[in-house]
Amino acid sequence: MARARGGRTLLAGAFETVEKTPPSSGYVLLPNRSNNLGVQNDLIDDDIVGDRDPGDADLDVPNADGTIKVPLDLNAIGFWLKALLGDPQSSVVDSVYTHVFQSGSWALPTMALERQMPDAASFEMFVGCKANRLRYALQRGGRVNASVEVMAQGAQAPAPATAAGTPASFDLQRFMQAQGQVTVDGSGPGDIVECSIDYTNNLDAVDSVTADGFIGGLDEMRAALTGNLRLRFSSETLFATAKANTPVALSLVHTISASAKLTLAMPRVFLSVPKKPIEGPQGVEASFSWQAARADNGDPMLTATLINAVENYE
Repeated sequence: MARARGGRTLLAGAFETVEKTPPSSGYVLLPNRSNNLGVQNDLIDDDIVGDRDPGDADLDVPNADGTIKVPLDLNAIGFWLKALLGDPQSSVVDSVYTHVFQSGSWALPTMALERQMPDAASFEMFVGCKANRLRYALQRGGRVNASVEVMAQGAQAPAPATAAGTPASFDLQRFMQAQGQVTVDGSGPGDIVECSIDYTNNLDAVDSVTADGFIGGLDEMRAALTGNLRLRFSSETLFATAKANTPVALSLVHTISASAKLTLAMPRVFLSVPKKPIEGPQGVEASFSWQAARADNGDPMLTATLINAVENYE
């Protein structure tokens, strides 16, 4: 008897035309490192009095959500950026496509995601999915990996065969940490040790009474964009900026080449004022927490510009 193995699992996804209705075609394979998207029913204790030993427990309503850990890569990341921010504005010059995603959309697309475990002949389709959160950190070495938190409005019973047909696939080109740069007000301070970013849509589950027991919808609430900037202390310049509550322009730039690049630009970022702890003879570091805000003219707090060879993210 074959048993499911993580190394053989796949994730196929497509954007829905009709919410909570999985498309019949158009799926793509989404590279991932781990995936705990699933349905969970908790137990409700027996509440009838009269006996010291409890009676039967009952299953509560199902909840479908999970975290998918993905590589930050040149091509497939556009799928997740669309899920997180909405449709991009795309243009093309000499077969090089530029996709511009912006925060602030009140209506995010829904996805159908199929988790495939072929060894155990288990193919589970999650419907009405929305991306709630994306997090990752930029530092000196290694690969860049991100976590995407997904919420689903429902799930079909696992089937013995795929409903995703023969999915297309993205050319995997991973961003390495060495290809990344953090800029503050347009320049790259040499003392930055790490910069983390955390964007959330703060999705609100609609707990309506439905025939299948799942939630009735997912509403977008006020988004939040926060992170942490850790640096080796060498001057008071950034501390003075933080103490004055003066916003800075913060960008995370990942570059393979001029035609293969991802830039996350935040034009208005406010910094906390951190301590400068001395923890021994080693160098002194400080960690600024930060929060992004929309621009004074109403422009979005986050603009993600992805340059690659992908024509569109339908």
